[in-house]
Amino acid sequence: MLRAGDFGRVLDCKSKEGQDMADEKRLERKRGEIEELAEGWGKLLAREAFPNGVGLDVDLFTMEEIAATAAKRLVRGAIETMTDDQAETLGTEHPCPGCGKLCQLDYRSRSIQVRGGPAELNEPVAHCSTCRRDFFPSASSAQN
Repeated sequence: MLRAGDFGRVLDCKSKEGQDMADEKRLERKRGEIEELAEGWGKLLAREAFPNGVGLDVDLFTMEEIAATAAKRLVRGAIETMTDDQAETLGTEHPCPGCGKLCQLDYRSRSIQVRGGPAELNEPVAHCSTCRRDFFPSASSAQN
């Protein structure tokens, strides 16, 4: 199971100095598992798109369009889910970066552009009544 932050290390594990070799191998193995899973989803997609088999009238361009459209939606769904999960790690209150007072977190929906097209991001936002300012905490600031 990937833990928060693992996938980023999977993508960047070769550039991390001092990375434990066992951890690097574990993450590479997890990346391979994810790639195999995605390939299996591709096969399921093909069967769903053409339940009676791909006819000779279907060209490679059409097949690729179906796969590319599905891949874009996969990216969008994954990004929306991962950012929502990440935002949940912030809890319900966050300290103001100005005065340190704990402030209630709310969420605002914002459309962002990702490789899969537009995705909805539920962005955490807080208001400090002491400093009279809004701020936008991130999961990385919660780990410090």
